[in-house]
Amino acid sequence: MGMVRWTGLVLLPLAAVAQAQAIKSEPEMKTFSAEEIEAVAMPDLAYTPDPVIAGDFDKYFFFHREGTDFSRAYADIIECDSLASGINFYMGASDAAIAAASANYGMLAGGIGGAIGGLMADAIFGSAERRRIKRVNLRNCMYFKGYDRYGLEKDLWQAFHFEEGLSRENAKDREAALRKQARVASGPKPQYEVLEP
Repeated sequence: MGMVRWTGLVLLPLAAVAQAQAIKSEPEMKTFSAEEIEAVAMPDLAYTPDPVIAGDFDKYFFFHREGTDFSRAYADIIECDSLASGINFYMGASDAAIAAASANYGMLAGGIGGAIGGLMADAIFGSAERRRIKRVNLRNCMYFKGYDRYGLEKDLWQAFHFEEGLSRENAKDREAALRKQARVASGPKPQYEVLEP
């Protein structure tokens, strides 16, 4: 009996190590050529800081890490954006999924009313909360990777960022914005004050 317990204790940690190694595998990092990098326009970051602008630095910010090349910055931003976006729930279902759910589970008036009420509350309050959660998760992830965070004026921020609440940015615009963010993250060191993570 004691031997069985000992064997179980030995095998469990080995299985956990194997599982952790399987999870650790990362997608291959895309390497950009000099021409591809040059094709990404460097966004304008010039503004005069003031207390009103600084009041929005929880929403409007960018990242930078010295000694980071574009390909590494892009991989880090893609990973952190994916992790931060994965927390969000994006509304929508196909007609087939809705029909299947209706056939399998029926349509109860109370359930439909509750769902509609929930959707309305989510539309009013959910979008802003999802954006806030994504910003917090993005900040944590990039901080963990060693990036500094800098505040930015809203109009300049909107030129190379996007906000997703109840819907998802289209793939082409998302990709263009993420490449510009990588250009900034790997570019010259900003002359602004580093913000707290």
